[in-house]
Amino acid sequence: MPVSGTRRVYGGVAGEERTAQRRRKLIEAGTNLFGSPGSGSVRVKDVAAAAGLTERYFYESFTDLNALFRAVFEAAADAIEAGVSAAMVDAPVDSFARVSVALRTTVDVLSGDPRMIRILFIEGLGSGGRASVHRNEVLARAAGNFLKWSAPEAPSFEGSAVEARMSAFAMSGAASELLISWADGTLDVTPAEMADFLVTLYSRMTLP
Repeated sequence: MPVSGTRRVYGGVAGEERTAQRRRKLIEAGTNLFGSPGSGSVRVKDVAAAAGLTERYFYESFTDLNALFRAVFEAAADAIEAGVSAAMVDAPVDSFARVSVALRTTVDVLSGDPRMIRILFIEGLGSGGRASVHRNEVLARAAGNFLKWSAPEAPSFEGSAVEARMSAFAMSGAASELLISWADGTLDVTPAEMADFLVTLYSRMTLP
């Protein structure tokens, strides 16, 4: 007789882990589909098929395509932040040097996976993109990162001086618009040229 609270196991894998595995498959499928041209026509059945699952398993983890896109967007943003954090381990204390490392690492990660460029800067922040309604939230996150990257012990975004927050938002907005134009092909520059320009742009702004 089953005992209440006992984890159900199928093929040696607990039910919770199977659910998590299916969710990861859906996010990976979403990354491939949203990160490709023509992603505006993506439907739930397309995601499920790409993940090798039936549609009912899509709704096990997500309410709709917007919810999936949000998870895909967050995964891409987290990957960049993880890459920057790893690069920062041996970064100098100097603010300019630290942010230079962060900006160059960001461009390296983006150029290494073109899906991320489309997800973050065309589908995400671009005009009419799937996450455009969250634009201010995303820019605030980026502004907070600029402050965090600028110094090992930088205060929180909310705890920083107003001028520092304004500068961080200005850098966040300018960098985002440049990357959007790079992503949609308006700016035909190499990753190295984009990284160099972002570093130069930062050098002209004052952050703590």
